[in-house]
Amino acid sequence: MTMKKLFKSKTINFAAILGGFGAAQTTMEGVQAFVDPALYGWITMIVAVVVGALRKVTTQPLSEK
Repeated sequence: MTMKKLFKSKTINFAAILGGFGAAQTTMEGVQAFVDPALYGWITMIVAVVVGALRKVTTQPLSEK
């Protein structure tokens, strides 16, 4: 599978964005101050809903894109 096909996936794109935010949260003090640790539970629930929604709209395998 090529990288071009891989990045046609909404789920993969969301995971990449989520990973970028996670990296920023752990390494950048400005981002750490912006996100209240009390919100982590809500953020986790939102991520779960988005992943579920992405799975619902996924209709074909990447090999067919």
